[in-house]
Amino acid sequence: MHKLVLTLLVWQVAAADKLKARREAGQGTLEYVGMIAVAAIIVVTLIAAASGFDFAGIITKAIDKVKAAAG
Repeated sequence: MHKLVLTLLVWQVAAADKLKARREAGQGTLEYVGMIAVAAIIVVTLIAAASGFDFAGIITKAIDKVKAAAG
């Protein structure tokens, strides 16, 4: 788990370095921000899954609420 988090952090730093070297405005910046956001979401999801967070229960409750509201 720690190795994966470390790998993602190194990947994030490398992306930031490429961003500085590239100095493209607009689209390039947006791509790197997107990659960093995805990496952060993955890290948070892995940590939550390792701590026993019940994703399936939350998703099921949300689906049930939508079904109840629709019908």
